Amino acid sequence: MKSEKIKVLQFPIRNTNGGVTRTAIKLWKHIDHDKFQFDFATCSRKLDFEQDILDAGCKVHYISCYAEEDPVQFRKEFRKILEIGYDVIHLNTSWWKSFEAERMAKEAGVKVILIHANNTFADVGNDGQREKEMEIHEKCKKEFSQDMATHFLACSKPAADFLFGPQIPRDKITIFHYALDLNKYTYDEDKRERMRAELDISDKFVIGDVGRMSYQKNLKFLLECFYEVQKREEKAVLLLIGDGYLEPELRNIVKEYGIENKVIFTGAVDNVEDYMQAMDVFAFPTLFEGLGIVVIEAQAVGLKCICSSGVPQEAKLTENIKYLELEKEKWVDEILAYSKGYKRVKTDDQIRKAGYDITEEIKVLEKIYSECRTQQDQ
Repeated sequence: MKSEKIKVLQFPIRNTNGGVTRTAIKLWKHIDHDKFQFDFATCSRKLDFEQDILDAGCKVHYISCYAEEDPVQFRKEFRKILEIGYDVIHLNTSWWKSFEAERMAKEAGVKVILIHANNTFADVGNDGQREKEMEIHEKCKKEFSQDMATHFLACSKPAADFLFGPQIPRDKITIFHYALDLNKYTYDEDKRERMRAELDISDKFVIGDVGRMSYQKNLKFLLECFYEVQKREEKAVLLLIGDGYLEPELRNIVKEYGIENKVIFTGAVDNVEDYMQAMDVFAFPTLFEGLGIVVIEAQAVGLKCICSSGVPQEAKLTENIKYLELEKEKWVDEILAYSKGYKRVKTDDQIRKAGYDITEEIKVLEKIYSECRTQQDQ
């Protein structure tokens, strides 16, 4: 007799092309669909990519508020979702705001409650609000205890330290790699030329960045650097992949600089890897990262990468990364150092050996999820 699928709830995902959401969708695409069923819960009003999820046979649950905004309403709505009877809840957590989801999952008898640490600071644009968020985070972290979940995952050691603190023994935390479908990221000269032709940048020196247009990603600094780069290299263009609340402000800066014809805003895209093929250098001046999955992706397509010290050293899988402090002249000089080109080489084997092949890493998650059946048998 065929056993019933293990039901997994991924929460929260957002209407964004950020790393956490993209990874959640990617996990569903690669997990064994004969054994596991994924559903997703979000506090976003509407997911632009909802139909893709529904077409894959998953459910999307919409929640009208976060727990910290209206605990009573959140509990009412989240309880109704949990009544479906999930075996696993996978909680994607950037920083602590409350423990309502964890407590409710435990009350509902969810067998596997997995907390996944994804960041190393609060990504909030307003200085005062960010300070308040960090105060709440630190207070919650002190109150956090091992019995609030069954499993603890993190994308890196710094992310584990930030979210779990000393309360969770390090041997209880699994570093789960944000792995890739390497077949999609292999450097491809033909694809590169097609993408550059589509974007009308065939003869350009292309600096690229991927990510939410938020405080964390520090794109104002990148625009300052690019303004100086394009003065010294007339073929320079800046390719910005993603969207976010800072996009209008960034567009205004571009207009003030008078470089509208040299900066391309693509918005959120599903095929980040194809756009990366078109780039010549990947510039990532982020203020902080749990890992920086886009840096792994950039290395996978053979790009030279310039990163801030906000990117954990664990993201360095090849020799294509240069870490720099956030000093404008250093970034300008380093970017321009690649303007004459370099030999782009395939890095698949290096990425795979480092543990970032999704076909292997997904087995780690499948094993954890399957522990719900082990508990039922006991």
